[in-house]
Amino acid sequence: MSRNRFELLLQNLHFVDNETADTTDRIYKIRSLIDTLNNSFRRYYSPKEVVCVDESQVPYRGRLIFRQYNKSKRHKYGIKLFKLCTTPGYTCKLELYAVKNHEQLNTTPKNVVMSLCKEILDLGHTLATDNWYTSLDLANELLDRYTHLVGTLRKNRKGLPKQVIDAKLKPGESVAMENERGITVLHWKDKRSVFMLSTKHSKGFASVHKKGKVIRKPKMVIAYNKAKESVDVSDQMSAYSSPLRKTIKWYKKLGIELILNTAVVNAWIMFCENITQQGIVEFRRQLVEYLVDSGKNETENESISKTPKRLKHALKAKEGKVRQSRRFCVECHKTSVTTFGSRLAKNKAKKWQPIVLNVLD
Repeated sequence: MSRNRFELLLQNLHFVDNETADTTDRIYKIRSLIDTLNNSFRRYYSPKEVVCVDESQVPYRGRLIFRQYNKSKRHKYGIKLFKLCTTPGYTCKLELYAVKNHEQLNTTPKNVVMSLCKEILDLGHTLATDNWYTSLDLANELLDRYTHLVGTLRKNRKGLPKQVIDAKLKPGESVAMENERGITVLHWKDKRSVFMLSTKHSKGFASVHKKGKVIRKPKMVIAYNKAKESVDVSDQMSAYSSPLRKTIKWYKKLGIELILNTAVVNAWIMFCENITQQGIVEFRRQLVEYLVDSGKNETENESISKTPKRLKHALKAKEGKVRQSRRFCVECHKTSVTTFGSRLAKNKAKKWQPIVLNVLD
């Protein structure tokens, strides 16, 4: 494929028919692609026991009403995606944050989590969330659906025991309380205060090795850190050899991210688990080679490889007298003389080749 053809195809890239699409939906340009990918992700991979909900940001600085700003990110402006991931980094489901689309159902963090986990509830999974999502209301609702919750906690959430939240602790000390439903709230003093909530763990501690030292940490902190690795691994693998391109259209940027990053990372994880371990960059290269050659037999591949390169056009001088090789059209010359004068008539008159004289006659 030539460069010009590739740029022409990229210029006209669309994921939905604009004439039949529901334009009241703010993300109708990309909605069908997200639904198709979510169905494929769910059909071909069963999530592990531990899953994680977090957000990712696709860098984009163009004009967009639901563009987000996050000063803690490397790319501060972008499009926010809510992700449901499982170890070792497989994305089970994703949703696009578009503000208006989430006013009805998904304004609160609890509703975002319940929407993402709709297909995996009542199956005994353990869900890890950060302090933006974690709350007592979410823990109770997940327990009703036979799903555990572990996550960091904000100290200003409603219903938390003040004896735990307001406790004055020294580094290494901890205090915890558990209610009748088995929901444990933990306050652990590390370099700074860490607040945790878990419906699966107690206040027990375990030893871990870090930089050659043995450190004691709460079990729920260790379980939370291990569960959060899934989203981090997914984002890390997407960053290697990223195919993202600068474009004014936000749906092109997002579509390329979903197809050539998120979907490829999922395929790589399935490949490593079922066939053999391989680096993500090498997997991308082999995937491109396979897609380029797919649907072609060997004879077609040989003919394509033998196709000569485009020849350079060069002017060649004709042999013989000029009068015989190139002459002016007599009628055009007469017309040009009356219109432009004799000086310009020679340049304005058409020229013809003797080889096509019979055809003209």
